[in-house]
Amino acid sequence: MTNPQSPWQPPHPPAAVPPQVPVGGAAQAPQPAWPQPTQVPPTQGGHPAWPSAPQAHPAYPQAGHPAYPVAGQPAYPPQGWPGAAPPPPAAPRRRGRLALLIAGGLVAVLAVGAGTAWGVSRLVGGGSGDDGLTTAWVLDFPERQDTGLTTYDQQDMFGAWLAGDTVVRAQGDGLLAYRLSDGGQAWGAPAPEGTSLCVAAQAVTEGRGAVAAGSDRSCDTVAGFDLASGKLTWQAKFPAPAREGRDALAAPDLSVAGQQVIVRSGDTMIGFSLADGKRLWRTTGEKLLPGRDCGFKDMRAAADLVVVTYGCSTGGEVDGVDPATGKVRWRQRLPETKVTDGVLSVRPLISLPGLGHESYTVRDPRTGRQTGSFTDPVDGTELWDVPPNRSNAIDGPAVYQFLADDDTLYYPTFPKNVPNSGRSANQIIAIDLATGKQRWISSGHSASKVELIRRDEQGLLAWETGDRRKLPPRLVRIDPATGKVSPVAKGPLSAGFEGEEAKVMERDGVVVIVPWKHVVADRAITVLR
Repeated sequence: MTNPQSPWQPPHPPAAVPPQVPVGGAAQAPQPAWPQPTQVPPTQGGHPAWPSAPQAHPAYPQAGHPAYPVAGQPAYPPQGWPGAAPPPPAAPRRRGRLALLIAGGLVAVLAVGAGTAWGVSRLVGGGSGDDGLTTAWVLDFPERQDTGLTTYDQQDMFGAWLAGDTVVRAQGDGLLAYRLSDGGQAWGAPAPEGTSLCVAAQAVTEGRGAVAAGSDRSCDTVAGFDLASGKLTWQAKFPAPAREGRDALAAPDLSVAGQQVIVRSGDTMIGFSLADGKRLWRTTGEKLLPGRDCGFKDMRAAADLVVVTYGCSTGGEVDGVDPATGKVRWRQRLPETKVTDGVLSVRPLISLPGLGHESYTVRDPRTGRQTGSFTDPVDGTELWDVPPNRSNAIDGPAVYQFLADDDTLYYPTFPKNVPNSGRSANQIIAIDLATGKQRWISSGHSASKVELIRRDEQGLLAWETGDRRKLPPRLVRIDPATGKVSPVAKGPLSAGFEGEEAKVMERDGVVVIVPWKHVVADRAITVLR
């Protein structure tokens, strides 16, 4: 559960100031290369303790300053995934249009080393007016580069997080951080030469997370990172199937659960320490269920529980596993009519439908026993059918946000076309997990898609995408008791569609939109305040 936020208040526009353009500092010295991977089984090595993510956030500049594109700072050093470089020395601030904005927009990317690239942010200013949000800055998608890794698209986003005063974007060629205040580059950790990111665990613990990387033949390396410092401090190899011919690359399931990183690749599952990459345990489907001809179907982990689903020669299985030890806490055998394709949520524990049935099963996380169920459609309302809240992997985004508390699931409904508009619209349905019945469907939306942001003591916070012609996007609150929508702030038309398939985050009145793919969206990051 995200920490409660204070109610958003629209900022007051500041007095006009002369346009100023921050520029990059001096180049950094090369940093140490990507840490050497621990093989499987890995060696037992310690690493320095992790710093805690900052808790206090500096105040952001108010929107409305006339400004111009920001010059790119030096990109990654040429070797590996380094630790974070110290901030460059401050350069003199310059006025004017900075030499024709450096040849028409500053060059879209700065590429060095192993094909890594910074997108270049552009300060915008202006927008929807006094009663809403304005565009502070946007980040263009990086240009596609010929790296030889034909499986990957560097414009795809695998994960995004707010960390201190930065927004961090995980893309094919590395982890990139930009300052929320002005879009300036904060730090970068590039993928090593000849590899690309292929998965990012969506959850982080105390600012620490995990990604996986590999070649276009196999995604076989997991690495831990620290959002506060920008350092990637460890990596470890795991067994991964090799791509053959024109087959799709198999990406692992990757989750952060408390102080552990759990990797499920093929029929092998391994637990690593989030702090130093030490291998804690390793198991296989055959070891867990000997003689039953069972294989892993899915793995999801959160907090203190790993949930694993299996397909067997007859029927299936759901196991609850301890993330620190790999030991099975509980086991539930499933008949053919209740085999599940995977896990929707760990807390609360909800498993997905399976072949031949449309039932979502609610389970007790302490025992795995069924406590309820619901079927799509719920009381006539169709649910969004993209697997939500999953690790985003090379085969495209499979993340669509839902929220839940102990007794209610808040879930997006299936989008319907809006006549004569060129867009689609949906709502949020609240499902009672005890009865499987609909509590409410949200009302009062604009005719567009809605993206859930978080559940806090004030209710649900969500973003309505709008379009770029006549329907502005909106930040809204949804009453958890009734589903009634209350507008919080209107966004600019230019941000319409940006949040349609995106990670949308909000803090202290700043809305950050990071799309998963360059399909509907025009920008890799849009920041509104």
